[in-house]
Amino acid sequence: MKNKLNTFLVIQVILILILVWLLTYFGRDEFNNIKPNTDNSKNAQSLLKTANGVSYITLSSEIQSNSGIKIQPVQSSTYIKNLTNYATVLSIDLLIEQKNRFNEIKNQISLLSNELDRDKKNYERFKALNDDNKNISDKALQEMKVNFDNTKIKLQATQELITGIKQNIRAQWGEIILSMIDVGARKELFDFLVQGKARIVKVTLSENANDQPPKNISLALIDNLNEKFLANYLAESPTLDKSIKGKTYFYIVYSNQLRIDSKVIASQVQDSLSSDSGKYLAIPKEAVVWNSGQAWVYLQSSENKFFRKSIETNTESPNGWIVEENHIKENDLIVINGAQLLLSEEFKYQIKNENND
Repeated sequence: MKNKLNTFLVIQVILILILVWLLTYFGRDEFNNIKPNTDNSKNAQSLLKTANGVSYITLSSEIQSNSGIKIQPVQSSTYIKNLTNYATVLSIDLLIEQKNRFNEIKNQISLLSNELDRDKKNYERFKALNDDNKNISDKALQEMKVNFDNTKIKLQATQELITGIKQNIRAQWGEIILSMIDVGARKELFDFLVQGKARIVKVTLSENANDQPPKNISLALIDNLNEKFLANYLAESPTLDKSIKGKTYFYIVYSNQLRIDSKVIASQVQDSLSSDSGKYLAIPKEAVVWNSGQAWVYLQSSENKFFRKSIETNTESPNGWIVEENHIKENDLIVINGAQLLLSEEFKYQIKNENND
């Protein structure tokens, strides 16, 4: 029995030794694979770094040369922030009709006001006589009161008509043009409009335009872009063009050559003192890479450091995009070849680091 137990223990020890040997033999490949991965991780850390919350890639001159990475200084652009849009030459026939009706009703109000004053005086005189020993009969006094009340009702109804016309003009044309009708403001301008010597044009400026409308715009005929007309700002329109997000304005052009109800092309008039003439930069299309719907460029901050910055793509040019000078400055060194490679490398290292974590 004792010999059997010893034999069993010997066999058990032998099996354990064989198992340890097998684990050591087959596990050495896994151990060897760990070392290169550790080296790659160290290499990744040496390429992608972070300072003050900003990630950047470091590439030696040799790697840059082998990868074909090229840079050039960011150039300024002569681009001037501008607007180009269609404008409509408005008919003022209805406005003239409203003005004529307005004046007609104002005359009626004047006549009714005089009539009301007269009826009021007559009623007060009749009432005094009636109170004085019935020198005027009650019937005559009652008839005079009815006349006085009827005139008052007519005057109130006529005044409501004038209020309605003013509300319609205000809703269609705004306060500035209403004042031309109501109080005779800018009479000379309105006379020019009535005589056909001037036109009102309506233009909508898109949302990304400046909050303040330009004082002047240039108008051009669609079939003759070389013939231009200067238009002056008049007022903001109370009605909007639903097809364009933005604000709508009225402009005056002193010419009768623009056909009523026609479409013309409106563009902003610029000069060297224009506040809209900011400093702009030209970003080559070769420098732009896209990720998650956002445009990015890579800038070189030193010989071996590259970092990524987003740009706006609202204004496209034939060779790329125009951006306002802000976090990218003129003469900054921008990558024009190899930006996609840098983006791929940056995200590859970020993914590796996340997996290691």
